[in-house]
Amino acid sequence: MIRLFGTLSILFFVFSSSLIPCSDSLARQYDKTSAGAQELHLALVPEKNVFEQKRRYRYITEYLSKNLNTAIKIDIMSSYGKISDAFTEGSADMGFFGSFSYVLTNAKAHVEPVARPVWPDGSSTYSGYIFVRKDSAIQSVKDMRNKCLVLVDKATTAGYVFQLAYFKNHGITNLDGFFSDIYYAGSHDASAWAVYIGEADVGGGKNHIFNALAKEYPDFKHKMAVLAESPQVPSNGLAVRKDLDPTLKLHLRDLLLNLDATKEGRQVLKQFGARKFIATKDEDYDSLYKMVKDLNIDLKSYPY
Repeated sequence: MIRLFGTLSILFFVFSSSLIPCSDSLARQYDKTSAGAQELHLALVPEKNVFEQKRRYRYITEYLSKNLNTAIKIDIMSSYGKISDAFTEGSADMGFFGSFSYVLTNAKAHVEPVARPVWPDGSSTYSGYIFVRKDSAIQSVKDMRNKCLVLVDKATTAGYVFQLAYFKNHGITNLDGFFSDIYYAGSHDASAWAVYIGEADVGGGKNHIFNALAKEYPDFKHKMAVLAESPQVPSNGLAVRKDLDPTLKLHLRDLLLNLDATKEGRQVLKQFGARKFIATKDEDYDSLYKMVKDLNIDLKSYPY
């Protein structure tokens, strides 16, 4: 049985989460005056509480908007797969993608990766977790039979694709027949809270989100345990539609890659929660492409 995350848990999740110089390139020729007449649409996947999500990315978009002299509108998607729809339908110019939502959108609509953040711990990647409560007596896959599983979204690596691959490697190809219930929480922090408060027995989600909750809430750290971790994949990075003006694309890239070179840029990074941005290319997603191949996923027809 598959169903959506319970209303009571969503309320709990929202309450808990709310606490919380350019290169020598064509970019130099970028005409700010003419650019100001257009508006760019930035799509975000719903990684965590939408209010916190919008607050963090506002610092980046305001900086880019000022330096591009172009209005940037933030659109937070209602689900991870919707970002693919936005580019397929032509309603988005750029977006911060999760790794699987990127490869999915690239297969369907052709987008170009630009840059991704490096976090305070020096990482520019993330992984997926499978976690339980320590008092659940669940220590291995065999202990999970007929238990309740909470995942994030079918268009995520850390909250679905990794878990699918993990269970397949343990001989389980039919999750519906193995677990008593499967929930889709919609965001990584909601998935973690679902296990913590007992809405589910086993959960999947992003390591950075899980670890941040453990750091902020001692009881969460004390009561939760990680049983498995996925290979590393690129952190949520910016990609743009391939037909975006090349000069604009280069200027956008230069602005992000040089954020840490100015006082204003470093302040923006601090507010966003990152050290700097680094260049990103499609080959950086090779570990995920391998996972997709092993699962026989057809990206162009993948249902989400």
